[in-house]
Amino acid sequence: MTSYRSFLQSFFRDRKTIGAVAPTTRAVGQRMARLGGLEHARTVAEFGPGTGAITRELLAAMPPDARLIGFEVYAPFLEQLRADVPDPRFTVLGESAETIREVAAQQAEPGFDAIISSVPFSLIGPDGTRAILRAAAESLRPGGVMVALQYHPTYLAPFMRAQFTSVERKVYPWNIPPVLLLRARNHRLDG
Repeated sequence: MTSYRSFLQSFFRDRKTIGAVAPTTRAVGQRMARLGGLEHARTVAEFGPGTGAITRELLAAMPPDARLIGFEVYAPFLEQLRADVPDPRFTVLGESAETIREVAAQQAEPGFDAIISSVPFSLIGPDGTRAILRAAAESLRPGGVMVALQYHPTYLAPFMRAQFTSVERKVYPWNIPPVLLLRARNHRLDG
């Protein structure tokens, strides 16, 4: 209950950064892990891990030798993640998801197998959305996948189609509020 109260307070305090009134359910996190193929992933990025609700499900699905790198810009959530998610496979950075290209280049094997996003793209606007999606698409390894959770039903899909040749929509109504999950593959070189 403390997590829900903290999340709700953060939502009202910083509406441009926090896109939900409560942490995402475990079931949505598990579905995102499946859509991202995390059971076979070596290196995964998570955009906007928030309080770690999805992070924990991603780590549970990943192999023991995989790595998860989170990008979180909201300082209170960043501190909470560092304190509450002690898994040695998880590193959280206080950076925008836009910096993923630089982080991807620093990996022993450059790039990511999957990117899982909870960024509230409709709140950051078209320019920020395009910049983050372009950086994400360019940071995926061949065969990699991006899975994005959204509450706005129509905003993100056109931007994803500009960067990826394959975009699938999955509605998950059992979350409060219901969520749209978008899975994208195959970076468009002209995007």
